[in-house]
Amino acid sequence: MKKFILVLSVLCLCFSCSKTLDHTINYTITHSEDHSSLNIKMTFQANENGQTTLLFQDKAWGQDSLHNVIHDIKVLSEQAEITTNRDSGWYVISHPKNLDQIEVEYAINQDSKGDLKTRQAYRPIIQPQYFHLFSHNFFMLPKHVLKQSEDSFNVNISWSDFPEDYKLVNSFGSGEHLQIIEGISEEKFHTAVFVGGDFRAHEININGNKVVFANRGDWEVFEDSEMLSILEKTVTAQREFWQDNSQKYYVVTMIPTVQERGSSFQGSGLTNSFATNASNNEYLEVSGLVYLFNHELQHNWIGSLIRNDDEEKQYWFSEGFTDYYTLKNIAKNEIYNYDESYFINEFNAFVKALYTNPEREMPNSEMTYENFWSGKEGIQKLPYRRGAFLAFYLDQKIKQDSDGTKSLDDVMLDFKNDAEKTEQKITHAYFIKTVNKYLKEDFQPFFTKHIEEGKLFDFKSIYNELAFEYEPTSKVFDLGFTFSEDRKQIASIDENSEAYKAGLRQGDSVKGMSYYYDSIDHEAEFTIEREGKEVLVKYLPIKEVDLPKLLDNDFNKSHLDF
Repeated sequence: MKKFILVLSVLCLCFSCSKTLDHTINYTITHSEDHSSLNIKMTFQANENGQTTLLFQDKAWGQDSLHNVIHDIKVLSEQAEITTNRDSGWYVISHPKNLDQIEVEYAINQDSKGDLKTRQAYRPIIQPQYFHLFSHNFFMLPKHVLKQSEDSFNVNISWSDFPEDYKLVNSFGSGEHLQIIEGISEEKFHTAVFVGGDFRAHEININGNKVVFANRGDWEVFEDSEMLSILEKTVTAQREFWQDNSQKYYVVTMIPTVQERGSSFQGSGLTNSFATNASNNEYLEVSGLVYLFNHELQHNWIGSLIRNDDEEKQYWFSEGFTDYYTLKNIAKNEIYNYDESYFINEFNAFVKALYTNPEREMPNSEMTYENFWSGKEGIQKLPYRRGAFLAFYLDQKIKQDSDGTKSLDDVMLDFKNDAEKTEQKITHAYFIKTVNKYLKEDFQPFFTKHIEEGKLFDFKSIYNELAFEYEPTSKVFDLGFTFSEDRKQIASIDENSEAYKAGLRQGDSVKGMSYYYDSIDHEAEFTIEREGKEVLVKYLPIKEVDLPKLLDNDFNKSHLDF
């Protein structure tokens, strides 16, 4: 029976190839003998003009110099030569005009060294035990095939000579050594995750649809079963909210990273999947992973189906509204036994983070790809927190104006329906037009002031307007000083701060530092040099400010009306 299935699969592959050969790309993947690289052989229809261009991005997702991972590239077709143009992100093959097919071979190697850190997780990882790659830094694509197919091409992937016990999981299937992907776009194919090796692939059935959790490593703070339960509840709740059970297959991948102190985690919403990594140590908290799973799974709709017209300019929506619905989804469905108290406490933390953000009043027009990925403190989280507060305000304002008959949920479903029917994207004009259907007054002035111009929200007035109960002040994160531009000196210091009380002074040279950004529960530590001597200074980076804090009480919980 197994032989029959294999033969049938091969026949299906051949049929698919013959049907639209010029729009089909075939890949055969093998391991090198020492498992230090993945070898890729690709075949496709040659460009009839005698010059074929292959796409391989050199810069993507905050990474650059991705061409460093490619080795031993060569064209196997006769009378064909290949040249590299790293700056443009292309390889160019010159060949006879009458050439039918081109066959190219290359290897992908890991170019990062040492223990896997969070910042390296977006580059190819190829180890003897496993591999973890994203398709944009794995598979080359012929430019003319994308153009001639009108960005709807076919991909066949053969995983050759991989052992039966070697797990193969990716955005397009699990445990499949032969994969046929039809009518896919460049964006969807190049936004995928591919893993293999010593992963544990757990399958969940949700309303007849397959969800796979592919995890590896021995985690210190959780068992796989715990994460599976969180994943199942999250997927079920979100699909019920969006009234969407159309996704027949979905995969979540998770790999451990190394971090000596503190914890970190991150994830990326991808085609039929999301990929995540987290520091595997005692400091990792499951609550953070609950947030991560819910946030990234929301991107199946917000950011993927409901798309931004100008990516960075609408991050306040794709990330901020995702953050709000992350908290709301967890609390409403009591995922990991969290309820409205969780929402209130986490939302207060969002507000604090926005209030203390050094870039909190940056105009939306200045949010670009370059500064978002620049690493400058505060910028990357600004649209998350700004957009989350806007979503909270709108949710409660719509309920107030409609006497509880409508909410932001209705607006989100409108966005979804419009995206499905007309491929409508989020623009500022479309956003205002849609929310105005549910409000008594034009939302444009509020939006212009707080999103487009970036002015900080008047939190007290808003809580009064929405009739929430709050404490008038909050304790917030405050380093108490500003760094010099190169972060090697203390440029200025607040003499009323905890930093000053602990002994830090303007002009001190900073030799070492350790602190949790936005956390008032962990001591900040700075090793500074003064008059030729090194001194260790510790203090809690905290101050009390006139920032209202929602009360975690029965009135506010019922007022949220989840």
